[in-house]
Amino acid sequence: MEVVAYSVPGVHCAHCEAAITAEVAKVAGVDGVDVDLEKKLVSVRGAGVSKEDVRGAIAEAGYEVAA
Repeated sequence: MEVVAYSVPGVHCAHCEAAITAEVAKVAGVDGVDVDLEKKLVSVRGAGVSKEDVRGAIAEAGYEVAA
């Protein structure tokens, strides 16, 4: 299992956390999603997870992954 963290500067509240978690959890291979509001990081656990799909899911939730 792999853990990949994404910097998402726009997250700041429980709504952000819920929206991102709901979208990213739909990505194939994702076993868990943790959103750290203080550090503005989204950590994704899973096997064979497409980083492009995770970025797309975060965008679908209305947030942008920092470069």
